[in-house]
Amino acid sequence: MSTLVTVGAHPDDASIFWGGTIAHHVAEGWHVISVIVDEGRGSPHTFEMSGDELVAQRAAELRWESLRLGARLEHLSLPGVKTPETRARCLKRLVEIVLAARPERVITHNLNDSHGTHVMCAKLILKALVTAAAQAGDYELPDVWEADGWEPVHYPNHRVDITRYMNIKMAAIAQHGTQIFDTPYLMGAWGLCLYRAGFASAHEVTDPACVFAEAFRTIPGERVEAAAAANDPEA
Repeated sequence: MSTLVTVGAHPDDASIFWGGTIAHHVAEGWHVISVIVDEGRGSPHTFEMSGDELVAQRAAELRWESLRLGARLEHLSLPGVKTPETRARCLKRLVEIVLAARPERVITHNLNDSHGTHVMCAKLILKALVTAAAQAGDYELPDVWEADGWEPVHYPNHRVDITRYMNIKMAAIAQHGTQIFDTPYLMGAWGLCLYRAGFASAHEVTDPACVFAEAFRTIPGERVEAAAAANDPEA
């Protein structure tokens, strides 16, 4: 059985940005591990809950999301990745997950995303992949895809038809009640997936049977290694 590992920054990121692709891989027989880094305490939507209550609520929402998508959840529940200490903790756990799972494919955030935590988590999983490959000796870098985010990826070279799984994706997003009550993530995800189905790459013929799609771009091995070699992961 092939393994896909996805790495998202926040509890709702996987469902919003690549939830349909998770469901597609599960249906194709892949073992999917959904890694979420942040605890979710920084959400602007508190509903007058304490910080600890909000963290517990968002963790529960995430568990329901993972059940909807059919993925095994690894929630690191870190208080962000803005400090050297939290980045080191995140990197350590990601290396452990990669060594245990040895994924053939990894999906993470767009390296050009405008959300700094998204980009940091993407850089950390790239560093973890190179570290794990060096430690294992017999594990090669997997196929790595960066996903649409707050900005769509430029020149995607993978388009996953999620028409059959769009209802699963939307149901997974809907589990995050603390996030969607006044922010149109459902509408935004719906529109982006319609756009990706209708507008393929410049020389690709659009399949009229594809109504919803998620788009990705391969991060080549040399770019993965360059990110891992950087002394400062924020660089």
